[in-house]
Amino acid sequence: MRATESLELLGVGLANAAWVTTRTGIELLRFGRSSWWWRLRWAMIRAWVGQTPLGVVRREGAASGLSEEDLVYGETLPGTAFDLLKALEVGSQDIVIDLGCGRGVLPLVAGLAFQARAVGLEVLEGFVSRGRRAAEFLGLDGVDFQKGDFREGPLPRGTVYFLAGTCLEPSSWAAVTRNLADSAPARARAVSLSQALPSAEWEALGRREMAFSWGSATVFLHRRRSRPRRKRSARRAHVRSKGSAGRSA
Repeated sequence: MRATESLELLGVGLANAAWVTTRTGIELLRFGRSSWWWRLRWAMIRAWVGQTPLGVVRREGAASGLSEEDLVYGETLPGTAFDLLKALEVGSQDIVIDLGCGRGVLPLVAGLAFQARAVGLEVLEGFVSRGRRAAEFLGLDGVDFQKGDFREGPLPRGTVYFLAGTCLEPSSWAAVTRNLADSAPARARAVSLSQALPSAEWEALGRREMAFSWGSATVFLHRRRSRPRRKRSARRAHVRSKGSAGRSA
């Protein structure tokens, strides 16, 4: 690696650290009197002592079957997870599914602050085992972490889904959105980052800019349609065929 590239990476790292430090200060002002915020921070420190998320990606990523683009790591901040779950009116009756959960901040916040059940789905075992450890430290029996590829097979059944698709390559995005449409029940709510879910299956509930570990990102809120909306061209073809049949009769 050339010296200029090393300096650029160092600059990016320092800027990212400054951003996260600033956001942590903002969260301290907002949630400093909330026990869930302090408990979460302490549990994450205990669960991740001696290891980092990037270390898990470097050690296990090559064998995961995912591309380097799919393995780019970013994290949902606790305050952002809280705001997202509140916007979707999550409560104790909900089951929150985080697709590609990383360290599992969102499922842990769902259990701690909203008393919801939650599942973090992750292809890398290091995230799964340490996520379970954090949930155990917090006494969250209703929060689980499972190993699985969100592109393939049936997804855990829930009422709320979270998909951080910012860095997914196009084929992975297409696979997971198809899988999600097949797995999510009618009226389920969903959050996606950077790009909206397909409108044929999902009704748009709004969008907003929110803070994540790498910076700001556009968040899209959705609700699963009771019946998938057919494409306009297909509807027109159906109308034409009915009209032709009527005239020939």
